[in-house]
Amino acid sequence: MSTTPDTEARRPGRPAQFDRDNALTALCLLLWNRGYDAATQEEMLAATGLSSSSLYRAFGTKADILEAVLTRYLAWADEMFAPLEHGSRGVADVQAFFDYFQAQFDGPLSNAGCLVWNTAQNSINGDSRINALTEQHMRRLRQGLTAALQRAADAGELPPSAPQYLADALRAGILGVQARGRAGDTTDAVAMLNGLRTLLGHGSL
Repeated sequence: MSTTPDTEARRPGRPAQFDRDNALTALCLLLWNRGYDAATQEEMLAATGLSSSSLYRAFGTKADILEAVLTRYLAWADEMFAPLEHGSRGVADVQAFFDYFQAQFDGPLSNAGCLVWNTAQNSINGDSRINALTEQHMRRLRQGLTAALQRAADAGELPPSAPQYLADALRAGILGVQARGRAGDTTDAVAMLNGLRTLLGHGSL
């Protein structure tokens, strides 16, 4: 990502080379790892290098920050959803989608879970702005899985009726995988993910 440091109309407390894009990325990683409630103002200040007044001048309230963070997270998800939305290989596209979860478990975000799913279980999801973003992601997950499974059915890899029910079954499984990862049991999360891979590979669900 490349941005131009915002140095115009700088107010007291804002670093001379303040880069909003980098600051937003830092906030996204913080809230993804720590969760909305657990992330403190001190942690947000440390992550961005901003003063308290500059943080809220740049991003608004904590709910405003979460809205911006979720928007960034949903943009990051474009790469993850690409095999489902733009693939042409059916079952292999869903398996490629699963690869992104495996990569997360192999990296520093292994216990972060899904920022959207974590947020959806928090009372802040009652904020209409936040709810619109979490629902957008959930619809995209269902629609992407359905599209890939329909390609698989059209190719004879799955029964014709599979896309009608398997998308929701896999969606439930994925959310369970992420919940176990968030709970700190990466081993169980990976075992569940492998179970989904195996079931999908049988092609007879």
